[in-house]
Amino acid sequence: MSVQTTKGRIALSLGWSLVALVFALFVWGLQRRAVLETTGESVVRMLFVPSVEQGTLVERGDVFARFIREDSGLSLRTEVPTSYAAVIQALGSGQADVAWMPAFAYVLANARYGAEAKLQVVRSAEKFAIVVVRTGDDEPASLEDLAGREVAFPATLRGDRRAQVVERLDDAAPGWIEVPAPDDKSAVGQLLDRPIDVAAAVSSHVLSGPVDFVGDGRKELEYDRPGTMRDTRVLYTTVEPVAEEKSVYHGCVMTRTDSGARRLEDFNGRTFAFSDETSTSGHIFPRLTLERAGVQLGRVYYAGGHPNVVQAVWDGKALGGAAFYSPPNRQQREEGLFVGDARYLLLRRMADEATRLAFLNEVRVLRLTDPIPNDLCAIRRDFPAVTWRRFEDSLMRFLDTEEGKATFFDLLAAVGVTRSSDSQFDGFRAAVRAAGVSAESLLEAEESKLEGRKKS
Repeated sequence: MSVQTTKGRIALSLGWSLVALVFALFVWGLQRRAVLETTGESVVRMLFVPSVEQGTLVERGDVFARFIREDSGLSLRTEVPTSYAAVIQALGSGQADVAWMPAFAYVLANARYGAEAKLQVVRSAEKFAIVVVRTGDDEPASLEDLAGREVAFPATLRGDRRAQVVERLDDAAPGWIEVPAPDDKSAVGQLLDRPIDVAAAVSSHVLSGPVDFVGDGRKELEYDRPGTMRDTRVLYTTVEPVAEEKSVYHGCVMTRTDSGARRLEDFNGRTFAFSDETSTSGHIFPRLTLERAGVQLGRVYYAGGHPNVVQAVWDGKALGGAAFYSPPNRQQREEGLFVGDARYLLLRRMADEATRLAFLNEVRVLRLTDPIPNDLCAIRRDFPAVTWRRFEDSLMRFLDTEEGKATFFDLLAAVGVTRSSDSQFDGFRAAVRAAGVSAESLLEAEESKLEGRKKS
């Protein structure tokens, strides 16, 4: 056989191999297209409203993205734009697929661009229970002294915390008699109003500042009935807290303890600091709370963030201020921060417990707002349903892992998610309207700021 013939056969063989390769690539391309048409997009662009520190996002976001990619095949790209207006615009223009955002940002994104609520963040609060008695020499000195006596018991105390208290009372005070009360404050009220009949009251309890008007029934009643804290004392506290999952949080109104303000009406005509005009817990809901109390503020300014509000109140630059409120979670409790509201942002900068406790004695929470829905996860209009299912299923598997739980907490201060829908935010929309806030005008103002930053 000649060398030329051999070369020809080799060339022919290579030619057929090339054809086979091209055909294989063509078939793969068809299959790939079919997969994409069936499963939707393989890249998910996910945004967080700027409340997450950039370093945390990069570090923990990479962990999140790596799991999603290995578990579902989806490539997850995460970032934090400069403002919630940028997040809304990205969802509207199709530059983002998924966004974690506050309820206020969501209702705007839904109204303007048809964004769809899918999941809501669940956070955890560490709650105890307490048994309260009146002060005085003739009052019960131990649980054993409650045997055969009446105890006011709130209907709002349920589950494991109720079981803990009932079991302890059954062991220590046989024959104790439960007297129903609608809530914690009412239970303590019965203790004070019926001294002959009611020997003790039970209440929920969360760690809070020593002079706050929130945390348990005693402190709540102190707002309406000065002297309650003096006239009562805690006889017993459950040893271990119970972690309760919540899909809502609150705003709060705070002031210096020595300011002379102890009721909302005391802010009439006075300087008051809000966090930001678009902040739900730091402006919209607290303003509604103040207006319901008939308060007409004096000078109002926006401090530019929750820690700035706390600092302004602490420094005496404003008589009162508004910021977010949540009971402390396990991590905050274990770190010795005592509270889960905006004051912890300053507490974590303080070196020792004595300094932190002194600060909590100086800045108190007076009042909470109505409940506010937790942050949520929304998707853009027309995001492929099959892609969302892949992402959601993978997220749920991620949250079943210890690393996933820790990562999710670092990203969103959350312990999990629950499914959500647009109708769950109808009450929130009504509250925003009642506060006289034009959501559209606020968004337009934020968009103007955003355009200014882009040009600078």
